[in-house]
Amino acid sequence: MKDNQGKTRLVGIFSMPGEGLVVELGLEEGTALFDRQGLQYRIIQRKQVGFDTSTEESALTQMNSFSPVF
Repeated sequence: MKDNQGKTRLVGIFSMPGEGLVVELGLEEGTALFDRQGLQYRIIQRKQVGFDTSTEESALTQMNSFSPVF
């Protein structure tokens, strides 16, 4: 199994119609979109194996700072 501890970078946070806020992370193998729940899951999974989650945690903090627009 490949080690997924490579450097993660925050590409952006976007509002997707029907999805709400999503974060795009740059990973070794490309980019991926995560909603809030998916990002929380990624943080938990990576912490359990001792990987750095500072980028994901920063992205989650930024997502949580946006208030919903109605």
